[in-house]
Amino acid sequence: MKVPAVKKAAQAYSAAQLEAAIEAITEREEELLDVDGDDMEERLTHLLLAQRIVTRVEAGEAFKDVVRQELGAVRDILAND
Repeated sequence: MKVPAVKKAAQAYSAAQLEAAIEAITEREEELLDVDGDDMEERLTHLLLAQRIVTRVEAGEAFKDVVRQELGAVRDILAND
């Protein structure tokens, strides 16, 4: 996972655009949006996290706070593996 790619996607696309892109990858292995990543799986990870961030920002939370919290949650999950 590349944090700059997640942030860039979260700032560039709406929740609806991200949802459509996620569906395109999972259902048809088709990439609709330009998202950084080494392979389709990494780009899907970036899209999923960006969608979580955008959904919270669109609900009124501050972008910087949401990014920090979501990335902290990912780090916690990885640390417990």
